[in-house]
Amino acid sequence: MKKMFSQVLTISRFTIIESLRNRLLLLSFLVIGISFAMVEFIGDLAITEHRVTQAAILAAFLRMSAVVMVTLFVVSSTVRELHDKTLEMILAMPIRRGNYYLGKLIGYFYIAAVVAVIFAALLLLYADAEQVLIWTISLFMELVLVVALSLVMLFTFNQVPSALTAVFIIYGASRIVTSIFLMAKYPIVAHTSMAQQFMDAFIELLTWLLPDLHRFTQTEWLTYNTADWGTLLPLFWQTIIYLVFLSFIALFDFYRKNF
Repeated sequence: MKKMFSQVLTISRFTIIESLRNRLLLLSFLVIGISFAMVEFIGDLAITEHRVTQAAILAAFLRMSAVVMVTLFVVSSTVRELHDKTLEMILAMPIRRGNYYLGKLIGYFYIAAVVAVIFAALLLLYADAEQVLIWTISLFMELVLVVALSLVMLFTFNQVPSALTAVFIIYGASRIVTSIFLMAKYPIVAHTSMAQQFMDAFIELLTWLLPDLHRFTQTEWLTYNTADWGTLLPLFWQTIIYLVFLSFIALFDFYRKNF
């Protein structure tokens, strides 16, 4: 057990070191600078509710930036290990694949937490501190799912473009599938064709399979102070369930591959 923990922590530590070498921290501060300049310019253009407008645009921009940055880093970092034979060298040692996966996962979670905290620091200038803290925790849980999904897609496709495309498609679908389901369930004009019934059933199936990401990291929490600590509980359980599910898929695919 002690050996397992040592292996996991060593892999996670080198994953964190790699993020520093790749200037991920510098990129985060660059995004902060661009975001600050953008929202200050937009705030000058807004006729009313300057702070509300700034907080809404800034929160949306930082959320998408965090998702894109973490996804790009996870996919590119792992692909680099595949291509330069680092993964083969690691697996040639007495290290279980499960320990390697867990170490990478913990390292990526740490990176996701750092990105979420850095981005949230800027929001303190425009929103209530408690709401920003709740928003930050929710963003971290959202990034946890993005990390797990990125590893699944990478082990499945082994190529950067395919993995990134799959991650962004599934992420986008998870964000809007509930809205599409409600529009299909309560249409303005009712349709009874077989094709429409099939599509309604397919969309409903997606609502069960995909995480309900539109409930995570909501902008209105910052603009109208609508969040409380109880808001995070269903998000936490949803994160745990999908993390276990995605990890099972990733490990199944990881173990059956020959590197």
